Amino acid sequence: MDDLEELVKEISRFEAIIADWDETQRGVAVGLKRAIETLHKEALTRLIKSVKQESMPALRNAVADKVVYGVLLYHELVKPPQPSLEQRLKAAIEEVRPNLKNHHGDVELVSIKLPDTVEIRLMGTCRNCPTSHLTLSQGIEQAIQTYCPEIKNVVVVK
Repeated sequence: MDDLEELVKEISRFEAIIADWDETQRGVAVGLKRAIETLHKEALTRLIKSVKQESMPALRNAVADKVVYGVLLYHELVKPPQPSLEQRLKAAIEEVRPNLKNHHGDVELVSIKLPDTVEIRLMGTCRNCPTSHLTLSQGIEQAIQTYCPEIKNVVVVK
């Protein structure tokens, strides 16, 4: 790990030096950096395609290395980690909860029915409110769609 840390420090030193250069010189350095990164991204893309055809377990093993993962993430060749569906659903509910509580209501996540449905329970005054369909469609469903676009159905259960 010392070698990696030393490489990162060296990159930081070069960035500090370049920061003091005039705009034209910085432009040349940035252009060179961009060209090298484009070459590396193309090489990594081809390597991934080749390894993927031969051995998915080997590719998964390589991506499990945090340095390899970090470089692939930098080149946008892997997706950034995403919170679980349950975590994102809970975040969506937490976003609307204060508004519901202002009206003495609340909402509870009951279950997740993969691939695209969640069940919720309206509680407090929201349970019997004549405008609960608006609370559901314009508040809760909208927040869930923002956080979890894969969820297509929000079902209210008693």
